[in-house]
Amino acid sequence: MAESNTVGPFTRNVVAQGDSWKLVEQLPDESIDVLVTSPPYWGQRASKGSGVEEDPRQYVADLRKLFELIKPKMKQRGICWINIGDAYNTPVNWRADDHAYSSLGPDATGLAPENSAYSKPRHKRKAFTDKDVPWLTYGNLLSLPYRLVIGMSDDGWLSRGEVIWKKKNPMPEGRCRRPHRQHESIHLLAKDERHNFQLRPPVGSVWEFGSEKIPGLPHYSRFPLELPKRCIDSYGIKGEDVVVFDPFSGSGTTGVAAAQAGCSFIGFEIDDEQVLASNERILATYEAQSSQQKSSSQHVSPTNHTSETADSSAKIFRASRMSNAR
Repeated sequence: MAESNTVGPFTRNVVAQGDSWKLVEQLPDESIDVLVTSPPYWGQRASKGSGVEEDPRQYVADLRKLFELIKPKMKQRGICWINIGDAYNTPVNWRADDHAYSSLGPDATGLAPENSAYSKPRHKRKAFTDKDVPWLTYGNLLSLPYRLVIGMSDDGWLSRGEVIWKKKNPMPEGRCRRPHRQHESIHLLAKDERHNFQLRPPVGSVWEFGSEKIPGLPHYSRFPLELPKRCIDSYGIKGEDVVVFDPFSGSGTTGVAAAQAGCSFIGFEIDDEQVLASNERILATYEAQSSQQKSSSQHVSPTNHTSETADSSAKIFRASRMSNAR
């Protein structure tokens, strides 16, 4: 059983609202077992926070700073999984009526007007060129995931591997002189080569699964549940004492995966609407897990610590909701 229902000032199994760069400093050192996150992609975010930088170098530098702050918060044998998308140095400027001349789709005649390829809210990213910096040439694939990982390695992280997420239902792309993207990278980093990790069966380097939709408040950039589930499984250890952390919690998918695995969760998210929606989703998952465990253990033990933690988190979350509603 976890010794406390909090990790530093943060309640377990509840997403905290705020700026991750500020909140992370309040985490106790060596408190996180597994970090699973997907930072907002460069130029793909319409709201406040990371991903709206004009210069992709600033985008990478800001993320490096965050993970530099996170590093001492990781347990010595902890692991860090980062799913981050790349970007071409071209504008992102779809408009609602662009479907009329789009070449997207299998027959290159466009998709339905309401498809998220056109309707997804996006930051109106422009290409960022610098004639003195060759990799900032217009049209170049910027290799942002690798620039981040190399930078983190320079900051003392160990790069331990790359997993290719092969998408079963990739977003169709328009007519272009380059390969159509059907994958994303997921990078594994750690503080120490002797980190915990699943050995049998070995973790493969290609994971194939599709994207998915969830009911409730839309979140256009969430990863599917299978992704954090596999990342958490790869740690090789589960239980309430295993703390899973997501500094860009978004719709709370990492928290749901942590709940299903029987682990504790801490999440940070800057969007207050997503915080509320994700906490509802995470709480429902912990309560479902608690109910199942109570049912299965009622003839074994009168005390169920997982249910106690879930019930305590539920009370705190509901009290927070009532306070915010006033």
